[in-house]
Amino acid sequence: MKACPKAVVKVLILTSLLLNFSILRAISQDDFSPYEENTEQTEQLKHEDEFESFEEFESFEQSNIAVETVCIGEKGCCKKDRTVVWVLSILALTLLIGFLVKYPAIRNLRGIFLIASVVVLGFYKGGCPCPISSFQNVILGVLGVDTHWKSMIWFIGLIPVTYLVGRVYCGWLCHLGAIQELIHLPGKIKILQTEKSQKIMRLVRIVILVVLVVQLVTTRTNIFIHYDPFKVAFNMIGVHTLSWILLGLLLVSSVFIYRPFCKTVCPIGLILGWVNKIPGARVIGNNGKCVGCKTCNNECKIRAITRDEKFSKLDNQECIVCGECIGSCHKNALSLFRNNKKNHHDQIKCERLELE
Repeated sequence: MKACPKAVVKVLILTSLLLNFSILRAISQDDFSPYEENTEQTEQLKHEDEFESFEEFESFEQSNIAVETVCIGEKGCCKKDRTVVWVLSILALTLLIGFLVKYPAIRNLRGIFLIASVVVLGFYKGGCPCPISSFQNVILGVLGVDTHWKSMIWFIGLIPVTYLVGRVYCGWLCHLGAIQELIHLPGKIKILQTEKSQKIMRLVRIVILVVLVVQLVTTRTNIFIHYDPFKVAFNMIGVHTLSWILLGLLLVSSVFIYRPFCKTVCPIGLILGWVNKIPGARVIGNNGKCVGCKTCNNECKIRAITRDEKFSKLDNQECIVCGECIGSCHKNALSLFRNNKKNHHDQIKCERLELE
């Protein structure tokens, strides 16, 4: 009998984790079942004080902006879940990884970080807090909508962190990107690989970002949380049929395409990519030893490096700092630099050059 491919093992592990965490969450919800048995007392109190002792749940349902997805609210679960502690810890870990990613020993641990992200931030935390919801809460807060400040620090904190170390969060700790990557099966089917394809997908993300902002401005509410496929994946709960359909599309496309949501939809990756264009931001650059081979191009799964005739192009806006290109280069031609006007920009050519 032939050994199972590694990719199949990944799918089996994720399926097992999904079932186990779903069972644990279901068991934890059964703590409330004994109260359903005493129906007579419930009927007697129906018109008296039925809702008086459940005011916190009333405010929970009304706050569909921050509480439902990010678990934030004055009477919500923020004290119990310690959202701020979680967010600050993840941001600190992102910085640490960013400063150590240049070492091969650290880069070899990336798979472990991805699995831990899916297990802890995904199934254990139920995908909460979520940077996409945090971004929406920032927009709503700017518009004057009553939004708790704790729900904003996730996205706001990622801006300076990305400036200092690049999009390390996207490539190492984001549970949304990690689950897509772990179920991806590299094969002979290769689509959306060219530089033109990357530009089209970025344009699609820009359009989606504009539509999302317009929706937030006009409705002043977070509609995405009701159809979030990741929320369904990590909690196995979905009220709307559309959320299950989106989850199915996400899982199927992730098998054949590397991080399809990240490449075509995610507004966070798009905005963090723009951060790399700022002078002084952390980018990957050519140190002058490049001979123009295809090694880095072949190793880049996110397609931040594309091939154009005789040389490769590296777009740091798309780079998630996985470190594969740095580790695979036999000439050690790629290194981490600060974006400057002379040699190292957000977009570079991987070819032999003379540095000033």
